[in-house]
Amino acid sequence: MNIGLTGKLAAGKGEAAKIFQNAGFSYHSLSDVIRVELKKEGKETSRENMINKGNSLREEFGPSVLAIKIKNMLKTKNNIIDSIRNPSEVAELRKLKDFILIGIDAPIELRYNRLKSRAREGDVKTLK
Repeated sequence: MNIGLTGKLAAGKGEAAKIFQNAGFSYHSLSDVIRVELKKEGKETSRENMINKGNSLREEFGPSVLAIKIKNMLKTKNNIIDSIRNPSEVAELRKLKDFILIGIDAPIELRYNRLKSRAREGDVKTLK
């Protein structure tokens, strides 16, 4: 089974992914594809760089490029695929056998508190 996760920042996608990993699923993230590309270029993985690199990859290779790269990395029957951001990625992943997309969300105040507590570079600093 191939399960995709999508949702807003700090909605709980990572926690959902951990549950699937504990059940034996292999974890893959479309964001990791971008991180690898930034590392090759010697750039930091700030939120701004991640967004810009993702957009430039989509411009150069098409809107489903990250999903195509992830599909080529799948080696097991049960996979959890995180960080799905656009409809073209969903369309590409739906070509996989047994693909299910799960949307995850949480109230904005909870998401904001999660962002503050994890304090990742590039995360928002105010609720506004």
